[in-house]
Amino acid sequence: MILPGFLIAAALLQAPQAPTTPATPQQAPTSAGAGTVSDPLFPDRGTVMRLFTDCDEARWPFGTEERYEPKTTAELDSGVVRLRALEAGWRAYFASRAGDSIRPTPKTAWRYPLAVRGRLLNNFLNPRADGPHEALDIFVEREGVGVRAPVAGVVVAAGDGWRGGYERRGRGFFYEGDGLSRRAGNAAILFDPESGGYFLFSHLQEGIAVRTGDVVAAGATMGRVGHTGNASRPGGGKHLHMAYKEPGTSCGINGVLVAVNPYRWVRAAQRRAYRP
Repeated sequence: MILPGFLIAAALLQAPQAPTTPATPQQAPTSAGAGTVSDPLFPDRGTVMRLFTDCDEARWPFGTEERYEPKTTAELDSGVVRLRALEAGWRAYFASRAGDSIRPTPKTAWRYPLAVRGRLLNNFLNPRADGPHEALDIFVEREGVGVRAPVAGVVVAAGDGWRGGYERRGRGFFYEGDGLSRRAGNAAILFDPESGGYFLFSHLQEGIAVRTGDVVAAGATMGRVGHTGNASRPGGGKHLHMAYKEPGTSCGINGVLVAVNPYRWVRAAQRRAYRP
């Protein structure tokens, strides 16, 4: 697909200039810079979530109520064009902010996304009420374990302060606002300029460590394991939900984001981090 030149140019113009004094290796930052909600390079989190979901996912509501809003072919086509333009801008932004201290991360060098070994499940294809899980869960004994970036990248959406929960004798699962979305809870989306992939870290504790526009190094702390979003349901806590997507082909449209099972790369990272 050939992108309109004015869209790429508009995205690239938003990338800040590189700092005049790069950080030394001892002072290498784990994050650098932040975009604002009004910055065209970083759309609001509801828009990014809508772009993140592929044509088979219509139930990622940004509003407080669960609602069904299927995507039209026109929305998917225009979404691909917009996302490619944003990615060009995010790559330029990463290059200008990262300098020599933060390098892109190949898949063979992914970092393990938790500060402890945990129990990694290959439950990507496990059935759910609305389709396959299409993500990995890593369970821990206690909440509060640090969640780490597997790769160096740009935080393109982040939401904190999720307000919701579960009432056994009342509303059941409910959502009143904030966070990244109703289901994700406190969460962040990390764009990987190396692979063009996207990581979604969901259900984090309040007080996530990143914000939209941060450039993070591989291994940087993103937040801590919690039970926000639909993990607030009974038995839903004590795990990191990590989804990974790359541009692909689905529903007859080339370039939409499709879920990819990252188990082999995460498992390899776990083995490197916790060799016997």
